[in-house]
Amino acid sequence: MNTNLDLKSIKLGPLLANSYKRFGKHMAFAALLLILLCYIFVVFRINTLANAEPDSSQQVTITNSIPKIDKHAVDQIQSLEQSNTQVHALFEQARNNPFSE
Repeated sequence: MNTNLDLKSIKLGPLLANSYKRFGKHMAFAALLLILLCYIFVVFRINTLANAEPDSSQQVTITNSIPKIDKHAVDQIQSLEQSNTQVHALFEQARNNPFSE
């Protein structure tokens, strides 16, 4: 049995026209249903990702997230602030209103 399927031999025009006549009135409902299914999928995916816990390789210990500040540098900055009144005023202004330019 030698059946040669060729795309040119298949007449898609009449088949599509017949299908459109039969299901054309339901196209809007099918499109709405498809959009609704995509929306539901996105909502469930967001919910899954929002509740996901990081695995052990992604977890960072608390000690790594706390910055270490050199005590000598802090003392030096404070002594420079006390000795220069103009810098002292800038520090006070920055403390009182940190978002001003």
